[in-house]
Amino acid sequence: MEERIIEDEGRIIKVKKNAVGGIEDAVDDTAPTEGDAQNNASDAEDEVEFAVDYPDEEYDDDMVGLTPTQLKKAQEERERAREKAEKERDKLISEGKKALASEDYAAAEGFFSQALMYDEDSAEAQKGAWESRTQGFTDDSAFYIEENAEQLAGAPEEVRSFVLSKVGDRLREERAGVLEEMRPLKAAVREARQARRGALEDNKRYYVLRTAVSGGAFVLFLVLVGVFSAFLLRTPDSWPVICMAVSGGLALIALICLVIFLRGLVFAVRLVADNERDEGTEDGRRLTALENELECLTLVLGDEEEGERVLDES
Repeated sequence: MEERIIEDEGRIIKVKKNAVGGIEDAVDDTAPTEGDAQNNASDAEDEVEFAVDYPDEEYDDDMVGLTPTQLKKAQEERERAREKAEKERDKLISEGKKALASEDYAAAEGFFSQALMYDEDSAEAQKGAWESRTQGFTDDSAFYIEENAEQLAGAPEEVRSFVLSKVGDRLREERAGVLEEMRPLKAAVREARQARRGALEDNKRYYVLRTAVSGGAFVLFLVLVGVFSAFLLRTPDSWPVICMAVSGGLALIALICLVIFLRGLVFAVRLVADNERDEGTEDGRRLTALENELECLTLVLGDEEEGERVLDES
């Protein structure tokens, strides 16, 4: 008896063939039956196992339902379109190289970008695009744009190696300079934030207390207005009217104080929040810019472990 083992999407299927070549059984290996156990015991010496690997087949919805003639025609049209795209790509790359030779970097970047529209995986076009946007690898500003840094981080190794062979050492020196500027600036920002924190918290508590008192007084005087209005029909005297007028005037004053202190409270809360953000001061904004530069350089250089160490040191 011959047994074949076929692995299909994580399952193992056993196909057993008898002595005359017929298929005796085909079962999932994870669910053996009683008959399988008996056959395995009686024919153990005749069994041979075959592990068969089937390559993944590309499934194309556009090809489903086509006749052989239509399928062949569709494949030929695709091949012609692919060849045309390759010709256009090569033509644009050639134009881009000419523009690079004449140092027309803006035009060169346009040509290489169009070439990538025809073939986004073209390493030659990607190399040309990077050489163009960096002015022949003399301008490093493109590497400090987060989108560009992420694009280079995900580029093929051939492209990354090419770019870093031109600018890698220089960018590592720039990262060291960024780190050197960050260290004292970060300490200064922390100290200044800590020094301001106490005064700003006191200022916030000042407005919280006065806002609460003003709000409570406003509510109290409004209640008194209502209470005194209940006596208008019960007594002919004028004191309810006088008390209502006084309470109403005091309520108005309390409302004005409430508005003033509430605006002050909003401003005080905002100052406290801004103090906790690096962007709240000029030094903080510079520190944030340096941290963004450091992150972009780490993406470009592709040494995440070194980048984490640098961030820890900072």
